[in-house]
Amino acid sequence: MINLDKLARAIEKRLVVPRALASEKAQMVLNYFGFRTVIIDNAIHPEDRKLFYELQDAGLLRSSWETVLLLNGRNWRIFYWELHETDVDRVFQETEGGAEPLYKALPNEAWTHPGASA
Repeated sequence: MINLDKLARAIEKRLVVPRALASEKAQMVLNYFGFRTVIIDNAIHPEDRKLFYELQDAGLLRSSWETVLLLNGRNWRIFYWELHETDVDRVFQETEGGAEPLYKALPNEAWTHPGASA
């Protein structure tokens, strides 16, 4: 379950912001989601949407959309925001495991092209 402390710590790590600011941002996000994991974009105040995009870029929120056909024949697109516990947990797994990027783990031979002449 995602609680205020867990989300605040994830925001602090991903956005590299002070704990107090991370807690403030986490509180705002959780106020929108409540006990749900998906909310409609229309529920978000325009000035708060910037934070949602920032958290999406940081890998803490996801967005999705669907298109519905209206009675008059026009299409209407509905946008959603999603908060997944696995995305938040991934932040802590990355820092605890000390996983280094794949390219750093490759041997030097992996960086040479077999057809290249030295």
